[in-house]
Amino acid sequence: MQDIIIVCAGGFGREVHALIRAINRHAKAKGEEEPYNILGFLSDVPDALDGIDIDSRIIGDIQNWQPEGSEVYALGISTPKSKEKLAELLKGRGARFVSLVSPSLYIPETVEIGEGSIITAYCIGDCTKIGKFVNVAGTMVGQDAVIGDYSTTTGLANITNAIIGKRVFVGSHAVIMNKKKIGDDAFVCVGSVVVRNVKAGTKVFGVPAKVVDW
Repeated sequence: MQDIIIVCAGGFGREVHALIRAINRHAKAKGEEEPYNILGFLSDVPDALDGIDIDSRIIGDIQNWQPEGSEVYALGISTPKSKEKLAELLKGRGARFVSLVSPSLYIPETVEIGEGSIITAYCIGDCTKIGKFVNVAGTMVGQDAVIGDYSTTTGLANITNAIIGKRVFVGSHAVIMNKKKIGDDAFVCVGSVVVRNVKAGTKVFGVPAKVVDW
């Protein structure tokens, strides 16, 4: 069993907590040792878990935390740029991040998953490439898709064989059509249907998706 610490105690951090618990239950049901012992959360918001029914606590703040032992870390935040900042901060101090995959999800052997990524549910197609510190939360990812480092895809989004850049956010129910490219730091709003390539750093919304400035 390996000690694990969840970085950030907001909504997605608690989802990561539930995912780790599910991984442990799945291993136990198969007669195997539970792989993780949750030590707690790191958070710069000391009251982040106040009023939350959860059996773990905040054990320290992120900015002053120094990794010391053999523990590993899971990044429980979905904002792409914040993920990159916190991952690089803690990795620079020696933290080791693990990737977590829902035990209910079938992952073909051809799929590549980078360090620190969190895959919670739904479907991942053959030969997809998922970068470092990517969150795939309830998303359909089609064959041959590429999702760049620090990107986040959310509930019921549909990414076909598209190419998603770094630090991209894909909102719930958005659809990225075949072979479209989403540039680095782009934001695809909720419910959008992307039928054209999206330039880096832009925000798109609508059906079909168009550039917006809000």
